[in-house]
Amino acid sequence: MKILVTNDDGIESPGIWALAKAMKRVGEVLIVAPDRQQSGVGTAISFHHGLSITEAKSSIPEVHAYAVNGTPTDCVILGLDQLADEGVDLIVSGINTGANIGSGVLGSGTVMPTRVGYFRRISSFAVSLSRHGPQDRREMLFHLGGRIAELLALAIRRDEMPPGIALNVNVPSVPAGETRGVAVTKVASIAYWQRRTERHSDGLSYHRLSPIEEDAPGIEEGTDIWAINKGLISITPLRFEITDHEIMPALRESVCSLGCDLGTPSPGVND
Repeated sequence: MKILVTNDDGIESPGIWALAKAMKRVGEVLIVAPDRQQSGVGTAISFHHGLSITEAKSSIPEVHAYAVNGTPTDCVILGLDQLADEGVDLIVSGINTGANIGSGVLGSGTVMPTRVGYFRRISSFAVSLSRHGPQDRREMLFHLGGRIAELLALAIRRDEMPPGIALNVNVPSVPAGETRGVAVTKVASIAYWQRRTERHSDGLSYHRLSPIEEDAPGIEEGTDIWAINKGLISITPLRFEITDHEIMPALRESVCSLGCDLGTPSPGVND
């Protein structure tokens, strides 16, 4: 099995090396990652400047690593189209420092590289380590994230999951023996990170981001935020079909009227 590993925290992040070590136990690993921090860039692709690829020092025998002066999506595209000699069977992104859950998932530089895999029918998943949940330790305990990534990769290798699957995995930062279980979840429709304003004695107001309160209203059971707050490993299947099929019949009627007002037919109205 040939596995492409990337992230958005950069090639020097300890999380990507923890992930690569876990993936090395499953198959042949190629690392292609940004040469600097790229958190929050979502699906961004570099159009306005050239990209350079530099071979990086690898601490894992038989694993080649490359740093790219671009985004995580750039890295995946270059990995698939230029650096992987014989194709890729699996794309894995992470292990990110901090959870990627709730409505912010769409802007995540860790999660969105799975979109490239989705449209190329290559199985992919992102792994993030929660640091601010009620059950989390503040230490970066990558072992559990690496272990769940290894188990998922093995299941994909054994064809135990649908082909071309895309997953978003969030893992509590707890010792492996203290995990409370695994939940298959959906993405919460609310934001995990909340902006708070604090007024200090100096008379200035400070804006800070902090995770949503554990008992905040609107946290729906079965969502990724709910799972992390319960100390569970959250696994969310993703899809990137963005057409709103439910509204199409009503929209066709509106387009028909619009076409009549313009004096032109509207093709596809009755499809």
